Amino acid sequence: MRRSLLLATALALTVPACSPAEPRGGEDPSPPTKGAAADDGEDGEVSGDGGTEPGAELAFGEPAVLVWQPTRDVTGELELTVAAVAEQRPSVFDGWAGDEAVDEARPYFATVTLANVGDADLGGQDVPLYLRDTVGSLGAPWTVGGDFEACQSGPLPDPFEPGAEAEMCLVYLVPEGGRVRDLVFQPTEGYDPISWSGEVRRPAAERPGARTPGKARRGERGRRSGRG
Repeated sequence: MRRSLLLATALALTVPACSPAEPRGGEDPSPPTKGAAADDGEDGEVSGDGGTEPGAELAFGEPAVLVWQPTRDVTGELELTVAAVAEQRPSVFDGWAGDEAVDEARPYFATVTLANVGDADLGGQDVPLYLRDTVGSLGAPWTVGGDFEACQSGPLPDPFEPGAEAEMCLVYLVPEGGRVRDLVFQPTEGYDPISWSGEVRRPAAERPGARTPGKARRGERGRRSGRG
């Protein structure tokens, strides 16, 4: 019996940057709203104190300090570095059941390092780090369940207390035909995103007979499950 691939977005899967109120794929039309840059305790406010300035453009390997309010009652500071982004062959999901979004997309794995440099426990929070593709759409990281060892994508470890550090792998899916432009931290719609860009690693040689985007094997269909 095939294992199932449980994929869930932390927020909407794809949100066109040029028109955030009209996402593709029938997803929730709301723009990113979970989490905010911190200011005076109000969700959606932007801070100019203590962190990397909104709009900063960084290279892979450069750190940013994110002054961030993931919930109304939690304000934290997270040092985040996008270390590398690597394109994957669709066959990386072979043996796992996927839905149509998986079958028709190009997978990417992003390696990020994180450190809690603030005073709040950020355990279990979804970091609003999106992949922006070459057509301007934003894709949230997918959470992969079970024993998918290639890239255990998901929220921050729980607990993730002040002083804690972690290296994580995040799974992103880019619709067929698109490529990576950059990765962006964008906690709210009006926030000028902090971005990381650089050389994207290409996949190793594909083995014969492996599938390509848009050509799913029979039986490799599942249901995407939202995180509650």
